[in-house]
Amino acid sequence: MNEKINLEKRLALMRYNKQLLFRWIRRNQIGRPVDIFFRENRIKCVVFYYWNEMSELLYYELKRADIPVVGVIDERSDLVIPLPVYADVKEVPEVDAIIICTAMNTVKVEEELRAHRNCLIFTIDDLL
Repeated sequence: MNEKINLEKRLALMRYNKQLLFRWIRRNQIGRPVDIFFRENRIKCVVFYYWNEMSELLYYELKRADIPVVGVIDERSDLVIPLPVYADVKEVPEVDAIIICTAMNTVKVEEELRAHRNCLIFTIDDLL
């Protein structure tokens, strides 16, 4: 039974990511890439919460637009990524925004982040 629940969660996450990718590609096609959101809101420096395929895509898009990503808040110590990894939000340098890059427990994550940081906090879903 537990395997079935895991499978259902994974399928739901795959559907969610597919919808995000569609919206992301559509934004690019109509000439509204995500970096416009950052420029309009004067966001010059960000950190990600959680590293996955979606955060990797966003990292490279922001890099291309010269918007620095200073690191990733993630408890997984075995990550091999092109950014510093911080186990705790308290370790992160000052940033203009934290982008939550997971679809799991985003409300709880946002509450925890707000308890320690006074900056914009939003999800990739909010961005798109």
